[in-house]
Parts: sequence; structure tokens; C-alpha cells
Amino acid sequence: MSTIDEQELEILEFWKKNKTFEKSLKKTKSKKPYVFYDGPPFATGLPHYGHILASVLKDAIPRFWTMNGRYVKRIWGWDCHGLPIENIAEAELGIVSKDEIEKMGVKKFNDFCRSKVLTYASEWKKTVERIARWTEFDNSYKTMDNDYIESVWWAFKQLYDKDLVYEGEKILMYCPRCETPLSKSEIAMDNSYKNVKDNSITVKFKLVGEEVYALAWTTTPWTLPSNLALTVNPKLKYQYVKDKSDGTIYILAKDLVGKYFKEKSEYTLVKEVSGKDLVGKKYEPLFPYFEDIKTAFKIVPGDFVTAEDGTGIVHTAPAFGEEDYNISKEHGIGLVQPVDDQGKFTEDIVDFAGDYVFDVNNKIIDFLKKDGKIVKVESTEHEYPFCYRCETPLMYRAIPSLFVNIQKVKSLLLKLNKNINWYPEFLKEGRVKHNLESAPDWNISRNRYWASAIPMWKCECGEIKVIGSIKDLKKASVKSLKGKIDLHKDYLDNVQLKCKCGKKMNRVSEVMDCWFESGSMPFAQYHYPFENKKEFERNFPSQFVAEYIGQTRAWFYYMNVMSAILFEKIPFENVLTTGTILTENGMKMSKSKKNFPDPWLIFEKYGVDALRFYLLASPVMNADNLNFLEKGVEEIYKKVILLLNNVNNFYLIYKSNVAASANSKNILDKWIISRLNHTIEEVTQNMRNYNTVKTCSEIRSFIEDLSTWYLRRSRNRFNGGKDAEKTLKFVLNEFSKIIAPILPFISEKIYLAINSKESVHLQNWPKENKKRINKKLEKDMALTREIVSLALKEREISKISLKQPLAELKISGADLSKEYLELIKEEVNIKNVKIKKGKEISVELDTAMTPELEAEGYARELSRQIQSFRKNLGLQKKDRVETFVIVDDEFKNILEKQKKFIKERTNSKKLGFVTTGKERFKNKTDFRIKEKKGCIAIVK
Repeated sequence: MSTIDEQELEILEFWKKNKTFEKSLKKTKSKKPYVFYDGPPFATGLPHYGHILASVLKDAIPRFWTMNGRYVKRIWGWDCHGLPIENIAEAELGIVSKDEIEKMGVKKFNDFCRSKVLTYASEWKKTVERIARWTEFDNSYKTMDNDYIESVWWAFKQLYDKDLVYEGEKILMYCPRCETPLSKSEIAMDNSYKNVKDNSITVKFKLVGEEVYALAWTTTPWTLPSNLALTVNPKLKYQYVKDKSDGTIYILAKDLVGKYFKEKSEYTLVKEVSGKDLVGKKYEPLFPYFEDIKTAFKIVPGDFVTAEDGTGIVHTAPAFGEEDYNISKEHGIGLVQPVDDQGKFTEDIVDFAGDYVFDVNNKIIDFLKKDGKIVKVESTEHEYPFCYRCETPLMYRAIPSLFVNIQKVKSLLLKLNKNINWYPEFLKEGRVKHNLESAPDWNISRNRYWASAIPMWKCECGEIKVIGSIKDLKKASVKSLKGKIDLHKDYLDNVQLKCKCGKKMNRVSEVMDCWFESGSMPFAQYHYPFENKKEFERNFPSQFVAEYIGQTRAWFYYMNVMSAILFEKIPFENVLTTGTILTENGMKMSKSKKNFPDPWLIFEKYGVDALRFYLLASPVMNADNLNFLEKGVEEIYKKVILLLNNVNNFYLIYKSNVAASANSKNILDKWIISRLNHTIEEVTQNMRNYNTVKTCSEIRSFIEDLSTWYLRRSRNRFNGGKDAEKTLKFVLNEFSKIIAPILPFISEKIYLAINSKESVHLQNWPKENKKRINKKLEKDMALTREIVSLALKEREISKISLKQPLAELKISGADLSKEYLELIKEEVNIKNVKIKKGKEISVELDTAMTPELEAEGYARELSRQIQSFRKNLGLQKKDRVETFVIVDDEFKNILEKQKKFIKERTNSKKLGFVTTGKERFKNKTDFRIKEKKGCIAIVK
């Protein structure tokens, strides 16, 4: 028998040979489109479970809508620009700074980046095909292509012409290793914060003209040389306290005095003031580097200051904190920037010039200790942001940059968001709405190389020209642009434009934030508006997008921004957001640490269907994190895939040319038809609501009902009974269709077993027959199964084998017709069922044994062993045999009365008992089995 892996590979070959995906597109080509946007991944590494989850989801939903008659075009795309590629290039080239890139030449560096973009594209294709994802992989768009970038240029010019792009200086997250600003959303997307331990210090600042010191606390001592102000909350209470050990008077928030003095006996309260009383007081600079700035070194008010930690007085360095910058600007305190692009102190900081800021903390602490300006040093654990690519600690740094004015369009974004269906639903009014309400202006320029070049040129006269197309670039260029034009930095830095003043204009040096590119995907993939204008308009907005929850701050957000500004529309109607897949112990998956099972080994052991079902049924689909468990996949393999395989194999045993039918009058057939239609109804609704968790739950429940109840109770009816076979054929044919989006392989296997040629994935989605849904029937059958379960537990407690018939079962609290009672009798192996009045369901077994009951029990056990022996011999159920049982005289007499029963159970045309007359047996169920002269012999 072939393995599950081999079976799935055969089906993949069947699809490929028959061009099944292409046929599905051709079949629906003239139908209403169902537009699906696929967020482009990087091909800089092998796909992991997070990518597999996204791909499975992006396959299941389009398959569903295709079977519902919608035309679902599936275009693959590649992210090509940004730090992920640049960092790989730097590592392979042995580059550690931007200076080295400039030295080797930007063109050479960008060419190397280009060569690395699709490093693992073939591995991605292999994985995508193996997990049964249907997509136009080879017809992909790439964000580095000129057509794509030209559409991005068009968008940038639109924003600029709408007066939504401005140049400004703000405090931004900055990576000194990559020498570029990053957006908060990039860091928040994958929560690139780490818990770090640093020496936090409390420093004293002497007030001018008073022997009093204001205390300030910081976890970043390297920012102290740039201190220009202290900030207090005007509404807080502050106290002057005298340290009894040395007589020094300190100022700090009233609620935090106890943090510095454990006992009240250690200090004397001098006076209490409000924060507003401290505002305007001057203090002596901690360091002398900027003491000439007359507007600095004063106490200013700020509502953001709290008494939750520190001292209630905030050290303020305007170049290295967003609140610091804003409060300083508000109070006329100028900006100083004594740290260069590589995160090193400039010559202005005489004592630490050239030192890397994250390496200098201890030196600064020692320096201040010698100067007697440190009150307290302690180790503090706190969260700190790191570069999401090179893992360098980030700085908050004042940087001139280009921004999109989000504040002007925020109300529009919030209004449009009301028209988007977010799954899970709580995201809409929760995280997504909060992200929009708190969104800062969008920093879109990067001081890097491999990205779309910003199409902005400047002249010495102050003129600015923004280019929106290659055609406009050629018109405006000083020199005629011939040959291939490349819209990257290395080419465009050499292109000068004509200014109206007669001078030459040079392009700004920055490149575009790669999220600007990603947000442009809905139209840029079509090269809109230069080509495919009508095609884009027909396909905008999309009906469906899906990514993990981090993209609520990134791709989803930026698509919203671009679509709102450019088209005043939502970019998508339905968003399915997943959680993050972690290792078994809740850690982030890491290829270098090898802390998760190789996906390909999972494919081979359990098949792709099992993995797809495990993921789509898991809490990760509700935006919760999932600790990936191989045991979970194994459980699905055993309890879903194998059960379905067993049902299919059972069908094949009795397969004939009978027509499928749902018209049987048998209670079990009517029940499974009702369950089927109920399941179709539920799965259809859940899939339309993008709820794969409930979909999988319904599918699993039906498989269990079909296998462990319907088939098991119907087995005897398949020996010559056409109703059971017709019903099972009908059920499998329809059920294979509703599991096709989730379980594409086994659904195909089942469908082909019935229909031989055409794929299940080319079929129409089944519609439930409401007339065949019988809720009372399903309720009564559920009650029947509950009673069976209770009775079987009683058997287990009494330690009586199920093979042993019992005389009677009494049932209380149930009102069931004869058909259900017969099922109970058969399943529990009871001769008679008696119904008693009662409020609650309960059962009572009569365990008294009679010789007749005991004999039937032996016959059942003997039949089971004969059946097992038949199976070992490779016999089919339809094969008729002669059976001989070697017994003693006593046992022969017991079995003679059960002869007919044994013959029917074992499909024996002849049954003989051969006696030894000598042997005596203690245990009448201890049989030895062997083959004798072509017949089955049971030797006791």
C-alpha cells in the first residue's frame, strides 16, 4: 500500500497532467470575479510554517469561491527591496558600513542585491506546489521591475500634488548600523522589542542660586551629554527633602520619595510645592558641552510626566526622544545633535568623542560619579526596540525626512474602515481603529540604496520637481535618456533635470520606504495607470486579503492609506488575520536554532492535508498565537485523514454500478443524509464568513459520525443491500466537494474513486437540500448514541466483553421509537430494551448470564477470530470459504446452536466442527488458528 506522501504526489501529478488549475480558471472566466490580493513575500529564505499557514489560507478560500462559480485569478508577487535584501548583500560582501557601499559603488552594490532577490524562488515554488496551493507562480509581479516602480512614482506624485507630502524633521527610530530611519509600524509589526538589562541612574542637577538638587532618572545614560531641559508635571506634588546623612536637599515627586528613602527617619521634609511652582527655574548644565545655549537648562512643564517610576522629573534631550523634542520646541529650546549617522559621539562631546553610544554608558557613569553627580545606580530590566533585520539597538533621533501627512486624511481612513469586514471581528473596533486613531505622519524616505528611488529633484534656487512617469523623466532630463532606463538610485543619481531658472536639478539622495511599494500593490501590479486601466478598475477593491496579525500595522494599514488618498475607497472588503506560529514551547521559530520540525518531514509522515487541517482548525485562525505541535498534526492524520481513508476503502470493497441515491427509508440512511445536508449548510455559511475553525469542526464531526456510527452500524447492510451502498456513494460524492478547499488531496481521492476522471475541484459547490434536514431525527440519533455510550460504560464497569450478549437494558428519561431501540440493542449487544419513566437519562444493565447467552458470546468471539484469520490470508469479504473448527465434545454442543450465526458472520458456505474427544479446555475462547488443506481451520 502506498504511503500518504506517495498518494498525494500522485494527485499532484494528476492535476499537473490534466491542467486542473487552468481548467478551473477557464471554467469560471466569464463569471463574476472574486478578487484576491496576495501579499508578496521575500524569497530571501526558505518558507516556514508562517508562510505555509498564509499559503494554505490563500488557497482554501479561493478554491471555495471558485467552486461557487466565481472567477478567482491568483497572481503571485515578490517583495524585492529594502533592508532584508541589503543586509544579506552586506553579509556576503563583508560590508559593515554605508561608507564601504559608497566606496565599492552603489551600482555594484545594487546589482548584487538584485542577484540575491530570488535566491530561494525555486524552493518556494516547490513548497507552494507541494501544499496544493494553486497560483500563477511563474507569472509573478516584482516590486523591483520598472513597470511596478513607475506606478509607485505615479502614486508619489499624486500625493505630492495633493499637498500631502512634506519635508520635516522629527524624532524617528533610527538604526545606526543600517544608518537609516525606520517606522514604528516596522518595529511593532513583529514586536522587535527585547527585554534588556541596563544600568539606570539617578542624577542630581543643581538649581542656579540655590543649594538644591533636582533628581532625574534615566535608563539611557548616553543621552545625558545632550541634556537641555528637565520636565515636570505641573499638576503633580513635589517635595524638597533634606538627606540627614549629608544635609543635601533634593527635589522629587512626593509619591516617589519612598523609593529613595526607605525610612522616614532618613530625611526631613523641607517643603512641598506643585510642579507649576518649579517651572522656569534654571539649573547648572550636567556637562559643559552646550552651556552657551541661553534658552536651555531650565525646568519646563509636560503633562506626559508621571509619578509611576523614576523621580517625577524627566531628563530631556530633544534630539533623542519624541516627547523631548516636542516639549523643547514648544519652549524655544534649540536642538543639538552630537551623535553621527553611525551612532558615535561627534567632536562636540569632547570627553567621549568617537565612542559608540551603546558602548559608552559605563564610561559616562564613571565620569559622573567622579564629579559627584550620581545619587543612585541600579540594574533595570526594560523593553527596548531593536532593528528588525540586523538586531542593532535603535536610537530615537532627530532626522530630516519626507513625510505623508496622515493627519489630513485620518478622518477619511476611519470612515472607510467601517466598510471593511475584519476577521476576527474584534480587530475592527479594537487594534485597527486604535492604529488609525494614533497613527503619526508617515516617514517615507530611507537613507539606503536598494529600493525605488524617490522621484524628487531639487535646484539651488529652491525649485522642486516631482516626476510621475518615465515619459516625464525623459522630457525633463538635461541629457537625452537612451537605452534601458532603471528607476533605481544608482541610475537616477546621474540624471539631472532642467530647472526653469536655467540651472540643473539633482535628485534627492533618499530612496522610498518599501511599505510605500507594498501599499501600492493593488494598482502597481497592473502597471496602472499606464496600462490595464480597466482591468485594475474591475479588480478594485478586492474581496479578500489574508496575512498574520502584524500586518494590521503594516501592509493592511499602508494599502488603506494609499487607497484612501488615491481613490477614496477601501482596498479590500474582507480581511482574514491570523496569529503567529511559535515553537512547541512558545519561542519564535528559528532556522538556525532548528527548534521546529522540518515541514517536508511533516509532509512525508502525515501528508499535507493533515497539516492544512491542523492549521485551519487551530486558534491561530482567531488571531491567537499557536504553539506548533507535531502531535497535533499526527492526531489530525489519525482522526481525520485515516478515518476518511478507511471509509473510502470500505466503499471500494462494495463498489458497484449502482446509482447514488438519497432516497432510502432506512433510519441510518435518512440520518446520514440529514447530517450531510446540515453539514453542507454549516460549512457553506462558515466559509462565506471566513471561519475555517468552525468549518473544520463541522467537517471533523461529520467524519466521526460517518465512520464511527453510520458505517459501523450499517456494515451488515452492505452484504447485498443496495440502499446502504447507494446512500454511501451519494454521501461521499457530495462530502468530497465540501472538504475540497480544506483537504484538496483526500477529497480528490474520494471523488475519483466514484467518478474516475474529472477532478472534484472542477465541480460546483453543493447546495443543501433543506427538505432532507431532519432536526428531530438528528436529535433522536444523538440521544440514541448518548444512551449507547452510557450502556457501554456500564459494561466496562462490569468488565463484560461487548461480544457477550446480555439479556436486558433499562432506559430512563428517553422517549425513542422502535428503530432507535433496535440500534441500541445491536450496538450494546442486548436482547431486550425496556423504557422507564424518568426526568434524566440513565441506564441499567441486567448482567445475569445464561447458558444461551454464554454460547452466543463464544460464537461472536469465534467469528471475530475467523474474520481476523481471513484477513491475514488476504481474503476479501465477498470470498466464500469452508470453515472447520476443531473442538471438544462439550464445546461442539455449545456451538451447534450458533452454527447459522457463525456461517453468516464469516461468509462460510460450509461450517464443520471436528472433535478430538480427548482434549479438555479451561478457556473456551483461547483459539489457535492455522490454514489446513486450503480451508480455514480454527484449532482450539
